[in-house]
Amino acid sequence: MKFLQWLHRWTGLILLIQLLLWTVSGLYFALVDHHGMSGRQHYQPLQSEPLSQTQLTNISASWWDDLSGVTKVHSYTTQGLPRVEVHHQDGIRYLDGRDGSEWQTDQDFAQQIAQASYSGPGSMVRATPIERTRELHDWRGQGFRIDFDDDLNTRVYVDRASGTVIDHRNTPWVVADWMFRLHFIDYTGGRNFNNLVAIAFAVMTLWFALSGFILLVKLLNSGEMRFTLRKASLTASVGEQQFKFNDKAHKTVLQVLQHNDIAVASGCGGGGTCGFCTVKTAPDTPITVSDRAQLSQAQLDEGYRLACQHSIETLHKVEVPAVEARKYALQLINSRFITPMLKELRFAVIEGEGEVEYAAGQYLQFLIPAGAGRSRPADVPEEFAEEWHAIEASEFKHDSVRRSYSMATAAGGNELVFTVRYQPQTPGAPAPGVGSSYLCNLKPGETIVAEGPFGDFQRLEGDERKLCFIGGGAGMAPLRALIQEELQSQQPRPMRFFYGARNRGELLYTDEFVALNNLNKVSFTAVLSEPRKTCQWGDAEGFVHEVARAWLEQQDISEYDFYICGPPRMLAATLAMLKELNVDSARVRYDDFGN
Repeated sequence: MKFLQWLHRWTGLILLIQLLLWTVSGLYFALVDHHGMSGRQHYQPLQSEPLSQTQLTNISASWWDDLSGVTKVHSYTTQGLPRVEVHHQDGIRYLDGRDGSEWQTDQDFAQQIAQASYSGPGSMVRATPIERTRELHDWRGQGFRIDFDDDLNTRVYVDRASGTVIDHRNTPWVVADWMFRLHFIDYTGGRNFNNLVAIAFAVMTLWFALSGFILLVKLLNSGEMRFTLRKASLTASVGEQQFKFNDKAHKTVLQVLQHNDIAVASGCGGGGTCGFCTVKTAPDTPITVSDRAQLSQAQLDEGYRLACQHSIETLHKVEVPAVEARKYALQLINSRFITPMLKELRFAVIEGEGEVEYAAGQYLQFLIPAGAGRSRPADVPEEFAEEWHAIEASEFKHDSVRRSYSMATAAGGNELVFTVRYQPQTPGAPAPGVGSSYLCNLKPGETIVAEGPFGDFQRLEGDERKLCFIGGGAGMAPLRALIQEELQSQQPRPMRFFYGARNRGELLYTDEFVALNNLNKVSFTAVLSEPRKTCQWGDAEGFVHEVARAWLEQQDISEYDFYICGPPRMLAATLAMLKELNVDSARVRYDDFGN
């Protein structure tokens, strides 16, 4: 689909250029009359006279005895000289009326003919023998081009064989000729409207229309395309407080609430996959696919819906659950790349803001300010340079957005630690890459505002079951915090941790978990899906959910609670695997990033 969008965009650009050419050339044809484009502004017809009786007597039929199928014989004078024009089945033959020889037009005589057909103020400056010219589309043969030094740069073309004026050309004609070429996509100048270029443009236009229709259907199905820019109002009740907001009708309830500083949990950034942004409205409100996937039937019957899946044009009044969240000003203390595309950021709460009280597994929403964002961070280590060679730095403007990141450590420290996976930046909000590019380019000492904490991806308390963690990529952050929190308890439960990455270079905090594994505190298995030949790993290869399944099939799975976090495909595959093993859903906790 991305290639289709790319090809559609460039095809549209080419067609737009041709549309501009049509517009310019069309205006030219509308403003310039036919005479001004003809090239014959100084043309006058040659005067031809019939032959005298004496001259006719001299003409002998034996002159064209070698011709077959003679249909017409025409005799006249050209510049006072008798000429005979014989039409036969193979063409036309021109004879000298004085002796029956082939008619010959030398350069001097060609100049006389050109002068006779010219009525302008200029004088002849040169005569050039020619055999072909781009200014005469259908003529081939031998002839002369006679140039005049008038204001139009007139050129008279004379045919050697017939001694006739083929045509006049000048600068206005050249301009008109190019306008015809541009307007009819006939760049050869042959006046052929079925040329290869025109056919290619027709095919390209058909492709543009079909691909545009396909992309339109995709946008309509995804709900990303709205047809209204009308204003609408939203009334939101938060506890005993009531607020009324007016905004663009296509905006979602979640966008309006967040824009007006109403704290609403959202882990997936509005993708409809985390199920956190629930609000209560009228029970007869239409139910979306995401509503049905994330909420129970009892919740749907009571009127609960996902705020990110409904616009304020269709949902005018909501009750927003009160959450214990507030805004904090954070200052970056340190940052470092721990994989080629993932950066660890350490923040401290600015003095006077208070401490962030959170539970392991929760997250903060970072308020990415509107403005210019830089695509490639400046501090990419040399060891990761190969991974970044195709990513260039770029600047563009974007609207303010919110991005959610889980704490990567348990509560109780002096710093808030996050792991941010870089995504290439693309224009538009809320486009992928805006938040990660901004955060990855923060320098120590710079500040940012975050709101929270949010989320219920927390440990199941009061249970003696063992813990099984399955994660991948940036899903390490909340899983690491949960493991640290469990280790801080008086009697840590047995823990098994399967962590997947593409190759060894993308593994996070490996040394830390290998050390915990050696101390028998956490049984740790790293799984690589695309191990490099030059960098083998000794734990396991394949997909992390498949390795975890092979182990679970040898265990009593009723002894375990499960915690899962990672990329969408990995998460979906792991949840499906646990369902196939008949694991009770009440013992499965997961965090859906949604992107």
